[in-house]
Amino acid sequence: MRRGGALAAIVAASLCVGGPLIGNAASAATRPPNVIDRLGGMAALRSRVHAIEAHISGQLRPAVDAHAAPVPTMTVHDVEGDADYSQGDLVGAGMLQNSSGTTFGVTVVSPANPNADPNWIADQAGVIWLVDSNSDDIPDFLIDYEINNGTFQAPVINFASGTLRCLATPEYIANVGYRVFVPATCLPHFTTVRFLATMAYEFTPITEATLFDQAPDLDFSVPTNVQQPVVRKPPPVVHSNGYWMLGADGHVYAFGSAKGFSGFVAGAVAMAPRADGRGYWVVDRAGHVFTYGTALFYGGSPPLGAGEFVSTISATPTGGGYWLFTNKGRAFPFGNARSFGDMSGTVLNGPIVASVATPTGGGYYMVGSDGGIFTFGDARFHGSTGGIHLNKPVVGISPTPDTRGYWLVATDGGVFAFGAPFRGSMGAAKLNRPVDGLVAFGNGYLMAASDGGIFDFSNKPFEGSLAEHPPTAPIIGVAAYST
Repeated sequence: MRRGGALAAIVAASLCVGGPLIGNAASAATRPPNVIDRLGGMAALRSRVHAIEAHISGQLRPAVDAHAAPVPTMTVHDVEGDADYSQGDLVGAGMLQNSSGTTFGVTVVSPANPNADPNWIADQAGVIWLVDSNSDDIPDFLIDYEINNGTFQAPVINFASGTLRCLATPEYIANVGYRVFVPATCLPHFTTVRFLATMAYEFTPITEATLFDQAPDLDFSVPTNVQQPVVRKPPPVVHSNGYWMLGADGHVYAFGSAKGFSGFVAGAVAMAPRADGRGYWVVDRAGHVFTYGTALFYGGSPPLGAGEFVSTISATPTGGGYWLFTNKGRAFPFGNARSFGDMSGTVLNGPIVASVATPTGGGYYMVGSDGGIFTFGDARFHGSTGGIHLNKPVVGISPTPDTRGYWLVATDGGVFAFGAPFRGSMGAAKLNRPVDGLVAFGNGYLMAASDGGIFDFSNKPFEGSLAEHPPTAPIIGVAAYST
């Protein structure tokens, strides 16, 4: 199940749906018939794929930036550690289609930059997505993601005819993986669809002995309704309350009336909800923004300096935009979010760890780990812990609904109220794990601990926590809504 060229081998391996798995090889004589058998065998398939490569070689050209592409949220998962090298070890694959096009993505344990990694440049690495639109176990479309003659590209191929349909736009997402955006004019609109992703990464020239990883691990994903991220006629508003917790592995846990969505973001650092609770944004350190539900994509990946990373995100009250804030106090607005200034050029005593917009959307707060408060726009300063010796660093801030004050919380659960009513704290209690964040809720606030515990100091009902079933990765953030 290997190749002479990058495309041929991955396709061949991808289509061995009943073929050997790494560490659990089955001989060709014992494995059941699969797609390759039905297509005439390995030799015939490889010969056909080489012909496809030759046919389209003169039509390939460099692609352009893909940051405006929809983010895959329809996902399948794969076990970690079933590939020879972490650079080629898939842990998930996803796709999403909306009116602008289709996006396919994979999450990789240790992805490498194709434009800088010698294995990618030498055609010893690549990703392929196979799309089965009629559930007959034969791919209808193939998207090849590789370096071809020094060009980073992703041709979309009609599998039956071997013709080039268009060029997808490839993107490398640092510390996450790879994705491609296919414009709506290239692929049909799917009602249900199955897909499969396969990746090869080898430190020696790819041969018949090269091992591949694919997700899902054995076959195409089951037929799944393609998710549409834009709701043209929003459902009636129902007065409800809920909250989410974000894990360090990118998983989001929903409670109460808050709606959770499938998919996760490797390397996630923060999340922000829509005010109506029907969607949310998750951001990673590089500033890649991932959308869920009715939350829309307005941009991301801001230019960052040395040692700088995105540490927090805040949405505008209308949900029409958001700000990305960095550890060095810079603010990047997207959508209808406006710039009100930031801490550019200022040496901070502690990195920016949390942010929040004012209820009007006309300003925002940033807080440093030392408790220093920085206000912009119509955000008002009511005091800080910047000059106070703290037992533990500050990790969260939330203004009161009337904007007359705000609360800060430290990792020991201690709450500092400035112009705001004090509702209680965990400062005197022995915690199993440190507190990671605070968010306004009802007439008070919620605190979340890294083990998934929730502490409710408000007039709203407690909707549950993860205390009885701790998450596999620490909780790093909390968000709430009330309509």
